[in-house]
Amino acid sequence: MHLISLESISKSYPETPVLDDVSLGITRRQRIGVIGRNGSGKSTLLRIIAGTEEPDSGRIVRAAGLRVATLAQSPSFPLGSTIGDVIGDDRDTIAMADRLGLTDPSISTATLSGGQRKRLALAVTLATECDLLILDEPTNHLDVDTIDWLEDHLLARTSVLVLVTHDRYLLDRVANRVVEVSHGSLHTHQGTYEQYLEARTARQEHEATVEHRRRQRLRTELVWLRRSPKARTSKSRARVNAVHELMAAKRPPADPDLAIDLPSRRIGSKVVNLHNAGKRYGDAWVLRGITLKLQQNARIGVVGVNGSGKTTLLRLLDGRLSPDEGTVATGSTIVTGWYGQDPEPIPPETRVIAAVRDRAENTLLDSGIRVPAAKLLERFQFDTEAQKSTLGDLSGGERRRLELLLTLMEAPNLLFLDEPTNDLDLDTLEVLEEYLDAWPGALVIASHDRYFLDRVCDDIYSIEPDGSLRHHPGGWPAYWADRQMSPAASTRRPKEMTGRTGVAQRTKPTWKQRKELEEVTNRIPRLERQRADLAAQLDAAGDDYVVATDLARRLGETIAELDEAETSWLELTELVESFNNT
Repeated sequence: MHLISLESISKSYPETPVLDDVSLGITRRQRIGVIGRNGSGKSTLLRIIAGTEEPDSGRIVRAAGLRVATLAQSPSFPLGSTIGDVIGDDRDTIAMADRLGLTDPSISTATLSGGQRKRLALAVTLATECDLLILDEPTNHLDVDTIDWLEDHLLARTSVLVLVTHDRYLLDRVANRVVEVSHGSLHTHQGTYEQYLEARTARQEHEATVEHRRRQRLRTELVWLRRSPKARTSKSRARVNAVHELMAAKRPPADPDLAIDLPSRRIGSKVVNLHNAGKRYGDAWVLRGITLKLQQNARIGVVGVNGSGKTTLLRLLDGRLSPDEGTVATGSTIVTGWYGQDPEPIPPETRVIAAVRDRAENTLLDSGIRVPAAKLLERFQFDTEAQKSTLGDLSGGERRRLELLLTLMEAPNLLFLDEPTNDLDLDTLEVLEEYLDAWPGALVIASHDRYFLDRVCDDIYSIEPDGSLRHHPGGWPAYWADRQMSPAASTRRPKEMTGRTGVAQRTKPTWKQRKELEEVTNRIPRLERQRADLAAQLDAAGDDYVVATDLARRLGETIAELDEAETSWLELTELVESFNNT
């Protein structure tokens, strides 16, 4: 039995259709992840499900007595209220607020940062007894430990879950159904996010094949029409009708590809060096004794609990803050780019095209071609109509995408990304990750997004409770292993929330491990062919001692490399299959 049924729902805003005759049934035991490009209608769908927004047409059927708890993307609170007023005296809500770092009830909600407001609303939502829990970007501004706890909490709940999130690890672990919002339609898949991606790829390949065949047949029929006399027979008329049907056939809509192909400047040998640097606010030291030397090809991720000083560290490295002790030295060739949490102070009435033209009328691409501002915006998925929009009319994700463009237009060679994944859609994140893979400059990221850190960063630095900096060479897997081994790990993950006490956990394969498995799977056949070829050459070498010696050496090296590759393949295959079977 459905808790909620959406039947033939449509919703449009002025000149912008969002949902077009869509239907969706939500049943018990479902945990639905809603995905889609920025502006596609994900939040609109959540508000319609929650009943806080009405559709233009269609019907919604809700189970009698259905209790719904909702976390909005941008929560608001009554004027003049405090944290204590919002939390009230409910013990569960107080405990949730404390778990999310909101321990002072006297603080006015008007003074809270965006992250604090989101965490306060999340505490109230999670503590509410409900049959249906709706969460819009719940991980924004949460640290990695809290997100890890949130995963366990959501899995332990009995209520139905519908959430929008950019956190791919959370999505893949929690969701058992994925709904994609695209061009006014809904595409539904039963299974995990990873399984959904495989199904989407197959669907897109099928659509591309069907479209290719349609074009080929249409081309053939048009050639016949041009060569044939005017259709007089019924057979000819049938072919003419078939041509019209082919031309009118509905084709799958396609989003313009996001093209991040902006260049960086040459980077010198000296980047940024911190020596015994520290920063305090009032009498409280946030960072102290920080010594760090950035390399030209740095790929550094910075992690820590909320308020630990991640943004402060990036601002010290960028020169936006001066240390209260120690020194910061920056190389003479360094041009920094800052992609921060807070939007740049551009008046909201400014049009998108004007914001870009204020930076440059024409911009050099990595290919060496110069393009005008309008064409550059098109490459960032802002069509002609979107370019006329004001910044105040953009969605959160669209504004973030514009901010990214404005940052990269400066052609920096040292890039600082402070919570870069907030509000960006998953397709945009994939393109950004690929761009950063090939980006030749140095990169420092403060993020809570575990997948993004794992995908992009070679080294992780954690800010410790005493304000020091701890290096975790080996990237995200090394950091998380260190974190789980620390004495404080059990206190960060309450036993009643985990549901996994005393059970050995299977480790999820990282993105790098999956790529390594793909690479070694392709490499083994090449090494086997190389081994056979060298063995044949060695047999044919006869009495030529010099040639035979060289071939024997190369054959031995190839066999050793093949043995190592096969061992890696076995280990990685076992890891992936054991996780898939859990």
